[in-house]
This record gives sequence, C-alpha cells and structure tokens, in this order.
Amino acid sequence: MDTNTFEFSLSVPRDERFAPTVRLMAVQAARYVNCSEADAQAFGGSVEKAVHACLRDAAADATIAVVVRRDGGPVEVLVDGHVVTLAL
Repeated sequence: MDTNTFEFSLSVPRDERFAPTVRLMAVQAARYVNCSEADAQAFGGSVEKAVHACLRDAAADATIAVVVRRDGGPVEVLVDGHVVTLAL
C-alpha cells in the first residue's frame, strides 16, 4: 500500500450522524495523495452529499457500504454503489 494504490472498506450505520465521518475519510484520502487542502475539502463535501443521497433512498440494509480506493488513477469513494471521483 502506498499513495498510488490503496483500498479500505467499511460499513457505517444508515444514520446522518455518520456522514461527516465518511467526509473526513475522503478528505484524508485526498490529503494522502498530496491533493491541495481546498480540493480535499471539496472532494469530502461531494462524498458527504453522496452519503446524504443514500440516506434519502429507501433501503432494506441498515448500513451504508463505503470503499475508499486508488489503483494508480484517481481516488474513488464508493458510497452504496455511487462513485465519487477525485481526478488528480
């Protein structure tokens, strides 16, 4: 694992209180790949919006699946299948 290739997965409760946590993870991933602070914060905001969109969707599952990854290309955050990409 390095700044070019990483992946981690987690599940968070389907609760709006966890949206900022997912946002902070996205911001940290952007910082890890040396993204500017402004771009990292904007990326985190986009990821948080994706979490809120999932909360509006009716779902049987009580959790939201989150994957933060990079495989030599852009940083991606998958939020219940919705992809948010940070182009570098």
